[in-house]
Amino acid sequence: MLRSIYLFVLIALLALAGVWLADNPGNVSVRWDAYVIETSMIVLVAITAITALILAILINVYKWLRAGPGRLGGAFASRKRGRGLDAISNGMVAIAAGDAEGARRAAVEAEKHLKGAPMTLLLAAQAAELNQDNRAAKIYYDKMAEKPETELMGLRGLINRAKSDNDLQGAITHAMRADALKPGTEWVLKELLELQLKTRDYVAAKGISSRIARGKAARNPALKHLRAVINYQLALSKLDKENIASALELAEAAHRMDPAFVPAAVLILKLSAADRKRDKLVSAIWASTPHPDVVDAIKNLMPLETEGDWFTRAKRIFNPTAGDHGINNLALAKAALDAREWGEARKYLNTLSKDEPTAVVYRLLADLEEKANADAAASRKWIIKSTEAPQDPTWLCNGCGRQEIRWSAHCPSCDRFDSLNWRNADRGEVEGVLKVEIIEEIPQAS
Repeated sequence: MLRSIYLFVLIALLALAGVWLADNPGNVSVRWDAYVIETSMIVLVAITAITALILAILINVYKWLRAGPGRLGGAFASRKRGRGLDAISNGMVAIAAGDAEGARRAAVEAEKHLKGAPMTLLLAAQAAELNQDNRAAKIYYDKMAEKPETELMGLRGLINRAKSDNDLQGAITHAMRADALKPGTEWVLKELLELQLKTRDYVAAKGISSRIARGKAARNPALKHLRAVINYQLALSKLDKENIASALELAEAAHRMDPAFVPAAVLILKLSAADRKRDKLVSAIWASTPHPDVVDAIKNLMPLETEGDWFTRAKRIFNPTAGDHGINNLALAKAALDAREWGEARKYLNTLSKDEPTAVVYRLLADLEEKANADAAASRKWIIKSTEAPQDPTWLCNGCGRQEIRWSAHCPSCDRFDSLNWRNADRGEVEGVLKVEIIEEIPQAS
């Protein structure tokens, strides 16, 4: 709009100037040596304007000719870049579709048009991965790690390559470099934590987990449990060095982070001193961590007591009517059997048998019949029922399914970290032959 106004004003001024010159036609005389040139003012202005116009045209033509090669080169480069971007796009589609050969061809085409470009290197690395050319993939990731704009992406690729080659220390080196480059990056911290746990570097893992547990993440139950496991492992290392005070402090920290974490509770009981506060400690731990391993730890607090004394103490600790009454009744039933309190044992076992009992309840009933009444036939009946009952809870690996008697931070079979959970395993169908083999081992009634 303003441009139109300026043009209109300029035309109006030129028109006024032309009218004024027409009304006042002066003469101009130019003397040069022996020559005299005379003309009117209007003609002089016209000649000057035409000369200026011709000069302007010549200058623009000169500029256009001078910029011609660069403009042609720019057009060629733009066309080449377009082809390269098309190749990258096609390559990414091929990778997403799992087309290894298509991805490789696209990577070659992209490198031809956009040599050394960040996205070209990424495409080439991904295509090499898809073609299982690990050596080429590592070369491309190394090149990416040398460029500031793709360094972090290249390091991520190198970490994954090192993990695939089981080079855990190499992966840690790359991850630490990535952490130094972009401190606090979530995926970098998670990679570092995973690698440190795999290499059993619990001191470093504790530091990384503390960095992750900032802000709202600190309240995440899974993260709190993971930190509890790390503290527990550090407590064990202190215990190996006979540093009881530090071991107990770390075990208590683990218990605070996850009160339901059984190994920490067991370790606290194992390391606790025999003082007046111990009964209170036992009650608190049992309230938060009711578990058979904790029962054993509580019993072992007084290794010199008789079985009868243990049963008396157990009745003070384990409430058969508490919310988790199953574990309480089971603990009392075992203590009563050991103390040869047959009536008490039967009472607790009868209570357990009313609520979907597992195999251990029937085995204890069989034990009771044999010890209290010497009734082999009744004992056999309970043993048969135990083969059909749900299997007892055990430490079961979520990864490989291995069953363990005791918890450990790494599965002895697959080495997965913190994969052992206390739960029932599915025994499947019990074959008749297996039943016969079990029954044949039981003494027949005479």
